[in-house]
Amino acid sequence: MSVCDVLPPEELRTLFLFEKLPDEHLNWLCAHGKVKAFPANTTLYHEGDPGECFFVLLSGEVTMNRMVRGGELEVHRSSMRGAYVGAALALDGSGNDGATPAVHAYGNTARTHVDSTFFVLPAAELAQAFTEWFPMAAHLVAGMFLGARRNGSAVGQRERMVALGTLTAGLTHELGNPAAAAERAAANLRIRLGELRSARAELARAGATAEALAALDRLQAEVLAHRGAEAPRLRPLEFADRTDEVAEIFEDLGVEDAYETAPSFVNVGLYQDWARDAGAALGPAARPGLTWLAANLEGEALLDEVADALGRITELLSAAGQYTQMDRAPYQETDLRKGLDSTVAMLAGPLRDIRVEREYAEDLPKIQAYPAELNQVWTNLIDNAADAMAGHGTLTLRARADAASVVIEVEDDGPGIPRDIQDRIFEPFFTTKALGEGTGLGLDISYRIIVERHDGTVTVDSEPGRTTFRITLPR
Repeated sequence: MSVCDVLPPEELRTLFLFEKLPDEHLNWLCAHGKVKAFPANTTLYHEGDPGECFFVLLSGEVTMNRMVRGGELEVHRSSMRGAYVGAALALDGSGNDGATPAVHAYGNTARTHVDSTFFVLPAAELAQAFTEWFPMAAHLVAGMFLGARRNGSAVGQRERMVALGTLTAGLTHELGNPAAAAERAAANLRIRLGELRSARAELARAGATAEALAALDRLQAEVLAHRGAEAPRLRPLEFADRTDEVAEIFEDLGVEDAYETAPSFVNVGLYQDWARDAGAALGPAARPGLTWLAANLEGEALLDEVADALGRITELLSAAGQYTQMDRAPYQETDLRKGLDSTVAMLAGPLRDIRVEREYAEDLPKIQAYPAELNQVWTNLIDNAADAMAGHGTLTLRARADAASVVIEVEDDGPGIPRDIQDRIFEPFFTTKALGEGTGLGLDISYRIIVERHDGTVTVDSEPGRTTFRITLPR
């Protein structure tokens, strides 16, 4: 950092902040401020430190950054002469005694992106002068700061709670199904294990011969081999006929619950010829032997159910991790398809009765982006589409690329957006939902994420039966 000459009043007047000030105020500013030069990548101040200085950009480029989970996030960048950063909150003139300016903490971290020069003023002195020069403006600014903080906090909290409730409901519903399936399968598996022990004990009591036990081992290997192979597909009537044929043979052999046992064998392609041969091979041990084989077969099927259910839970948790991006850097190479799919998984509740069609280009490239923020955009658009369709219809997600950009489209077949309000849907606090059902910030937040954070564009094309939001992101 180097300190240059004091800025002359006539040059200070060329900055939009000071162009309307009288000479005496300009002279005061020049007497209290300094021109300072900073090399590229210099940190002017850190977020949370006491706000002691007010910086006005004379030349160069400055970035403002905020700390978020996962790292530091750039929230603004400017090279406009006269742009200001630093202790602007000191201008509200508030203090513990109502007269002394409060010392506010810096709300962000500011850095120079290139070699830059600033006009630097002590925040406390500037705030005192501002309060004396413009007492009414000082009161208005203080009210706006306080009101904006309160409103932003309340609305932001409401928006986060609504989003969290939507995602929690969807995730809970989706996790509930495989968890219940695993619980049922585990309970049935416990029953089958009891049947296995009972059948084996009955074999011993029946005095099964060595030949019968050898036949049982051979039949077990045969059953498991059929289970591992792809069984022929049977139409419902064919399946019922085959089950009746096997069950009749089992009944003749004295197998209890023959009609409950037979489907396990038919499912793997073992029909009446196999049942007749198995009974002959087991002889007097046919009844406990076939019961034991059925319990083995059903136990294996139940283990598959548990594995499938746990696999589904793992997929959902993976989708949740992909959606939140909590364990990843905020700015990174991003697969947009994964973000869209994870959002659909998180919104399974609202999308329960909606058909989701995906039209993703195979050559869709990854782009550098903030994936967690883009997922927030997909959430707003998809949830709005589900709401517009009243929970029934078709949602179409498209992703394609051209030489310069990637295009994402979210389309629904709902009633459409009235033409007279299409120009207003991205305005903050504008909503078509009933009072208390929407904050009017979802599309505004989405617009700012796409346009301001990613240098992209958002457009909407709507008519009755088709509404398409089109997001274009630079490659």
